[in-house]
Amino acid sequence: MFRFPMTTVIAASALGTVAHADFVQFDGEYSVNSQGNNVVKMYAEFDDAQNVLLNLFDVVVEGNFIHSDVQIGAGGTWNPTASLDIPGFSDSENDSYVTAGYGVGSEAALNGTALDPNFLNGNGGLGSSIPTNAGWYNGNPGFNVSGSRILIGQFVYADGLDFEFTGRIGYKESEASSEVGFGEGTWAVPSPGALALLGISALVARRRRG
Repeated sequence: MFRFPMTTVIAASALGTVAHADFVQFDGEYSVNSQGNNVVKMYAEFDDAQNVLLNLFDVVVEGNFIHSDVQIGAGGTWNPTASLDIPGFSDSENDSYVTAGYGVGSEAALNGTALDPNFLNGNGGLGSSIPTNAGWYNGNPGFNVSGSRILIGQFVYADGLDFEFTGRIGYKESEASSEVGFGEGTWAVPSPGALALLGISALVARRRRG
């Protein structure tokens, strides 16, 4: 069976727009986890490692996503402090969450991410979907999250979803800077069904050339 190269498909479908010189793009990494679910890790990319992430806002990510955190009884939460690793109960590899550069699992208790009021309205940050134009930010003003590639979320889903992330970002050029910059962008990956169709098209094209 012909398998279309996943990295080629993702690269072809990644769309980045630059609204400020120091923000480069939103970028995603696609994989399939040990539970057989699709996983997209989203990152904010900057042109150097001094840029400080402040917040994400006006984010749109449509779909129903999988949670496997300590609040699963309430429907699961997007708050990363709940994304712990407890055997037989919660698994950060299979959990959807948002973050402002902090880690989960063994690092979840120290995650300083906070959800905006518009993220909390209606469902308190719980449930499988993200409210339209949601936002989150670094809620620990004493700790600057900086780098050229900063994790901003993980999205876990079953087959059949065309994943697309669109949003805006606020940041500083460095810890010492008082100027806030803004950027925006979109990143997308086709559903497994679309990938299969692309694979078939590529195979047919190769046979015709042969």
